[in-house]
Amino acid sequence: MISATLKFNKANWLKAILITLAWVMGVAYLVHTFEPGLGMAALDVGFHTFLLILGYFFLENIFRYYTPQDRQFLIFLSFPLVVSVIIFYVGKYSIELVLIHQQSYLDFVKEIQIVKLFVIFLMVLGYALLLLFHSRLETQIKMLERAEQIDKLVKEAELYQLRQQLQPHFLFNSLNSISSLVKRKPDEAREMVLQLSEFLRKTIRKENQKWISVIEEIEYLQLFVGIEKVRFGHRLEVDFQFDENCKSLLLPQLLVQPLLENAVKHGLYGVLGAVLIKVSFECHEEYLFIKITNPFDPSAGQASGESFGQQAIRRRLFLLFGRNDLFQTQNHAEVFKVELKIPQNYDQNNYH
Repeated sequence: MISATLKFNKANWLKAILITLAWVMGVAYLVHTFEPGLGMAALDVGFHTFLLILGYFFLENIFRYYTPQDRQFLIFLSFPLVVSVIIFYVGKYSIELVLIHQQSYLDFVKEIQIVKLFVIFLMVLGYALLLLFHSRLETQIKMLERAEQIDKLVKEAELYQLRQQLQPHFLFNSLNSISSLVKRKPDEAREMVLQLSEFLRKTIRKENQKWISVIEEIEYLQLFVGIEKVRFGHRLEVDFQFDENCKSLLLPQLLVQPLLENAVKHGLYGVLGAVLIKVSFECHEEYLFIKITNPFDPSAGQASGESFGQQAIRRRLFLLFGRNDLFQTQNHAEVFKVELKIPQNYDQNNYH
């Protein structure tokens, strides 16, 4: 995640230490140009650098548990100021004890003590600002990640609800058909019950699978067609066509069955003769194309507009891919066609 990338680690600390050491050498050289004794200058700056690093750790632990708000600038400023003063005086008295016999150097240090305190304060303040910026940035990243997780949960819940709405829709139709066949054709009613149970059993088994292959989807659809043929007999014929190269491609489960159910319903509505419904699976570039074609009678009084199944599939595709161009319908010359495009360069582990 983004936060893991921006989080401080040991490598960043090593870089900070190397930069600080480079600063030590540079300041020591500058001090040496004004006063003789590179060793004393290096000792002075080195000891103050050690105190600075301790101050950095102290500030980091403070801001780990407390982050000043926008209107608490004075409180924020007080932390680096106090740390700077402590570093300055601890360093001052320690150097005076170590270099007690180097009076000329101590006099020189006394002359530049205001400048030294100011430089120490600037370095501590800069590190405090860096910690504050990192804390604010990390907070914003976590808020964005939580928003993404909430959005993902909302999408998963809506997708689950859409699937649960589609299943009873088909189940109720099948139970009504079984009820009408029990007295007139008990053998066919029994056959339909067995096929319906097998259909539902496979549905439950696939519930934990997010995406399934084209071959699995065709087997699933053939079970559905078997149930519908018990209802409509010889009047219903479904022709499945698929490209051999597309057999292993994946698609979300329970995506085609509601559309095929609509094709059966509207294709046989007001029609007395046999009806042929075509279902084809083709692949091109990064897409799996699914086409369902059925005849219809425009004079049979069918309702205009999208059915519940089509609306649910369109919404589901939008939730999965964030696109509205993956579901198309055509109505021409007494033939109704539905076309789906399923992108294959998609992380199938995101949503159901």
